[in-house]
Amino acid sequence: MKNRTFKYILLAIASVVFIFSGCAVTKKLSAADILSKTKLEFVSLSLDSATINKDLFPKSDDLKMGLLPNPHVVALVQDFARGILEKEIGKAHLTVSLNAKNTGEDTLWIRGLMANLVLDSLMELPVALRDSVKLVPGDNPVNLVTEMPIDRRIFKLMEVNVVHIVGRMDVSLKEQEEAFTLDFNMDRKISQEEKQALADKARTSVLDNIVSDWVGAIGF
Repeated sequence: MKNRTFKYILLAIASVVFIFSGCAVTKKLSAADILSKTKLEFVSLSLDSATINKDLFPKSDDLKMGLLPNPHVVALVQDFARGILEKEIGKAHLTVSLNAKNTGEDTLWIRGLMANLVLDSLMELPVALRDSVKLVPGDNPVNLVTEMPIDRRIFKLMEVNVVHIVGRMDVSLKEQEEAFTLDFNMDRKISQEEKQALADKARTSVLDNIVSDWVGAIGF
């Protein structure tokens, strides 16, 4: 009798587990179905700003009291103009803009994302989701952010022809529900205009920051 009762308990527990696991599988399949009706389109890759390492230039009282700019700053500007960087001098902040076109009638929440942005063979950068995204029917902007080290590789941005994004995202059918992980993989060719805009923005952002430090090094 005890053995029979124990078997019934085990069967009940197994049934509950099966029901909950089955529900989880159903939700994951529903989320995957919504994503299958959603086309991710690569819109643009842009450089928003650049920051220079604060301890890059040595400071001294003699430099602060002089009327001439810090010679270390002058040397860096000259090297940068010639395409020379001996070490990493800061970070360039990039935004990857995507459009998620949901052709279905259901809504899906993107709660998190772990992915890498691959710039041809130049470098691989981890990207993060700027904000949680609600994929409603129609077009939905999805913005990813990352940081690129400012070193000698920044002068090879014009050689990047393909941008590749691969990773996984956490999605749920409702904002507060349990999230499920789904993989994605996409790439896009970069036009000459986009490459030129990236290179120009990188150059002006870096030089603006260097000049800012230059002006700050002058004392009166």
